[in-house]
Parts: sequence; structure tokens; C-alpha cells
Amino acid sequence: MRALTRIAVLIIIFALATYTALTIQTHIGDSPIFNKTLGLDSPLIIGGYGLYVNLTAIVTNVVLVAIAYSLLARGKPRVGLTKYSLGIVAIYAILSATLYLVITTNPAQACTSMPTNLDSIATFTASIVIGSTTPLIYAYERGWKVGSDWKPLLFTLYASIIAGSLIIDTTTALVLHSIPRLASGTCMGSVTIGAYGPIDGLATAPLLGLLAGYIVMSTITNKQ
Repeated sequence: MRALTRIAVLIIIFALATYTALTIQTHIGDSPIFNKTLGLDSPLIIGGYGLYVNLTAIVTNVVLVAIAYSLLARGKPRVGLTKYSLGIVAIYAILSATLYLVITTNPAQACTSMPTNLDSIATFTASIVIGSTTPLIYAYERGWKVGSDWKPLLFTLYASIIAGSLIIDTTTALVLHSIPRLASGTCMGSVTIGAYGPIDGLATAPLLGLLAGYIVMSTITNKQ
């Protein structure tokens, strides 16, 4: 019963967090003040030739990773966690390749919201699912005996989700950037990696994945 309660709480938190992130993005994404500080008109936008990078989202993630490292992994052994990180990144790479094929097989859809919607759905869904299942795999491989070394796992999980989310975001931007070469007369203009700054899925989704991992890990350790 306690496990079911935690799962229900987890689902509610995910729903509220996702709704809040999307609502904020919708309401302030077109704000002149936002665009000049954190949005598409920010001085942290770099690049050229129609392809840009919003360093706001990337810098935000760097800061969050540094905080997570200091809280979860500083001075603690992280032996044996490499395969989890590589596995997570591989899953995101497969999703990125799938997104690439979906978009390039129908270039006309690049003029719609389909590519960015697929990007967001893939990033949020993968982060939540991976955040929830990785601790279970970790515990299963150790016979469900999880000791005090679970914090480095959470850090590895979080950093890997950030890397994977960046792979998806970058792939979407690159494929949209290549659309005019795939189909002439398309309406594509410039594209930006990390377009919406810190409220975008590039920063929000990994935090939800970390939250999922924490709740699942907390449930496992409480049972032991």
C-alpha cells in the first residue's frame, strides 16, 4: 500500500510539474523582457547561418549538475556506474535517430509544431521513464540490496539524462536546420538549440527524472 501511495504521489507531481512548465513557457515565452534576458533575444544566443545555441539552458544545467554533484557525489565512489550512464545516453541516441527519421521523411511538417512537440514528448517521457526504472535495475542487479551508495547513482542518472536531453534537442535543431536542403520552398528560418532557456524541457525534464529516481530509490531503501 505504501508503494502504491508513493507511485500515486509521483504521478501527481509529474503531472503538476509538466503542466506548470508548459504553462509558464506559454505565458512568458513571448514576453519582450524574457526574450531580452533569457529568450531568443538574449545575449547568450550564439551562432550564425541560421543555427544558434541558447547558452542559458546549457549554463543552467551546468550549475544544476554542479549543485547535484556537491550534494550527491562529492567525495563518494562511483565505481560501476559507467554502464548505467552509457545505457541511458544510448537510449536517448536511439530516440534522436528516430526523431531524425520521422522529421526527414516528411519535411513539410517542419513548418508545423510537430518537430518541437515530438522533441518535448520524447525528452519528458524518456526522462521520467528512465528516472523511474534505472534505480530498479540498479537494485535488481544487487539483489535488491541498496546501501548508502545510492546518491552517486542519482547523480549519474541526473547527469546522463541531461546529456541525453541535449542530444535530442540538438538533433531536432540540426534536422530542422537541414530541412531547406531536403525540400526546397519550405518555411524554415533559423533554429536554436535550447530555445526556451531554463524553463524548456532541456532543463526541466532532467529534474523530473532526478525526482523520479529519488522517489523510487527512497521506496526501495525504506523496504530494506
